[in-house]
Formats: sequence, structure tokens, C-alpha cells
Amino acid sequence: MKNWKIAKTILYITAGILLLVFNESIMSFVGLTVGSVAIVFGLDITVFSMINKKYFGEDALFFGGVTHFLLGVIIFLVSADIKQVCLVWAIWSIMREIAEMSKAINEIRERKHRFINLLESLIIIVFCFTMILNPNEEHAHFHVYILGIELLLEVAFPWANELIDKRFGSKKLSERETEKDPNADN
Repeated sequence: MKNWKIAKTILYITAGILLLVFNESIMSFVGLTVGSVAIVFGLDITVFSMINKKYFGEDALFFGGVTHFLLGVIIFLVSADIKQVCLVWAIWSIMREIAEMSKAINEIRERKHRFINLLESLIIIVFCFTMILNPNEEHAHFHVYILGIELLLEVAFPWANELIDKRFGSKKLSERETEKDPNADN
């Protein structure tokens, strides 16, 4: 599992940087590029759920991963028409961000500091609705930048959340454990 995380980190950081640096060059084949990212993202989720044997239930990601994979294939199929690419891309992004928003809200309920994750998801969803309302190359170009940033954040947020949990969560966690354990020393 550790090798998978290292490979994912390297792949996402590399793809994010390439999208940001070569933004202009990518526009001639944006559908193929975004379709590839969606397929890799879907495969990542699907493989993760299979490794953890989480197919059904609340924590299951398998069918979500398959859905992301299929949306990537659809983006490939419509890659010649920028308007269709924008529409499918926006739907894919909204689905992904709603899942991220749901996760952030659940973690906020658990007293974890995930407000930045929630805010990022809300901003992306608003941008996606603008792409649905006006699907054109200008919006696609802007969303390539956002996709590059999102790929970098996909790696950065778990790392940052872990640091925040260590900084702020350990004290709260030890206080809750003390409250639950009546035999704990006070």
C-alpha cells in the first residue's frame, strides 16, 4: 500500500505540474488529457477500494471509482467537440467535489479542521457550473489550470490534514479518551 501512495504522489504531482506548465500546448488535445486524468483518478479509487475490500457500504468507493473511470472514457469519446468535453468534464468535477465536500463535512463533525477542503470543493463546484452554462474553449483553458492545481492539492491536502491533526487533534483526542476511560489517571 505504501508503494501505491508513493506512486500516486509522484504521478499526481508530475501531472499537476505538466498541466500548469504546458497549459497552452494541451489545449489542442484537452479532451484526451482530461479523459486520461479522469481514467487514472477512477482507477486509483477502484484499486484502493479493491485493496481495502470496500465494495459496498458507507465507506465503499468501488462504484464511485468505476463511475469516474467511465466518465473519463466518455470524455475520450467526445474529445473532438470542446462543448461536449466541457459538459462531461464539469459533471465529473461536480461529482468528485460533492464526494470531497461530504467527506470534509463528516470530518468537521468529528472536530477535524477541514474547512479549507470544504471551501475548495465549493469553489470548484461554482466554477464547474460556469463551465456548464458556457461550455467553450476559454472555460476549458481556465479549468486546465484548476485541474493542475487540484492534482497538486490531491496530494497536499492529505499531507496537510495529517499535520493539522497531529498539531490540533492529539490534544483533543487524548482529552476524549480520558473522558471515555473512567479508570484513566486524572
